[in-house]
Amino acid sequence: LIISILTAFPMLLAGASLLPRIDPMLLLFFLIFYVLGYFLYATLYAMVGALVSSEEDGQQMQLPVTMTIVIPILVSSLVLRDPDSTISTVLSLIPFFAPMLMFLRIGLQSPPWWQITLSIVLLLATIVGTVWAAARVYRVGILMYGKRPTIPEILRWLRYS
Repeated sequence: LIISILTAFPMLLAGASLLPRIDPMLLLFFLIFYVLGYFLYATLYAMVGALVSSEEDGQQMQLPVTMTIVIPILVSSLVLRDPDSTISTVLSLIPFFAPMLMFLRIGLQSPPWWQITLSIVLLLATIVGTVWAAARVYRVGILMYGKRPTIPEILRWLRYS
């Protein structure tokens, strides 16, 4: 470690940089997709929190949300192999996968602007939809203490006005 520091020190004094250069647009897209992904998953987990009344139920109900985080990691090898393939394009436009896969595609090989824009618009629309659904589920679910809801029951909660 000391030898590598001593060999790098003269390069630093000479002005050579050891850090890679990062495109400012890549940093901007990282910020956009990070914030949008955070809001999407925060609303999904808030919905799970509104559905359950105990910690054990919450652990079971969060599995579908966790899977939407794990699936993009599993299919990222497809995107790494061919970022412009049809499957990579389709998967990166799915709002639950876009924060990871579209950013991966942007980092590898910049996709067309319309795909990036469509991905962001779909992500924003999904966030609005999940906030709306989470608010409706919370309004009814907070009154249903102690009873584990079923999927048909949750769908009925969404229809309540």
